[in-house]
Amino acid sequence: MTSILKVDNLQDASGTGTPYIKGAVLQVKQGILRTIWASSASSTAFENTPLSVTITPQSTSSKILITGMINFSGESGGHLDFKVVRNGADILLSTQSIGNRTKSHIHYFVGSGNEVYQIQTAPLNLLDEPSSTSALTYTLQGGTPYSAGYQALLNQVATDTDAGYNAYTVSTITAMEIGG
Repeated sequence: MTSILKVDNLQDASGTGTPYIKGAVLQVKQGILRTIWASSASSTAFENTPLSVTITPQSTSSKILITGMINFSGESGGHLDFKVVRNGADILLSTQSIGNRTKSHIHYFVGSGNEVYQIQTAPLNLLDEPSSTSALTYTLQGGTPYSAGYQALLNQVATDTDAGYNAYTVSTITAMEIGG
């Protein structure tokens, strides 16, 4: 015999909200960048992009799953890097420490030729354990840490000629609270 449970509304014991269920997606927030962005051409520092999302966890045991679709390009010869920071601080970067290597979530080298006409797409998939019930802002940072003079670009190609073969895209970042 099969049992079926049907309800119209589920709330926590106090009746004030959604019940906290381990492993369940408790809330979803998304940031969308519909415009273009370019890093400074005179700096090697990572810079905040306008792409961010804010989420306030219900419990300190919750995990935050950060996903996204980052559409980027750069100039020929440029090394581009992107990373997600939480409230301005680095998270989930490599623990490897050898030499002067850059630590990021996305690294790309733009070769010569047709790559300057392409918008590359990179996914994000990071599971953060912030142990917090305060508002958390996850921001995409970008730049060219290897060499100043280049630019990291979001949602456009480096050769931004006004022609049908060039495009503008969107980039997204999504934060999901997972019950822990």
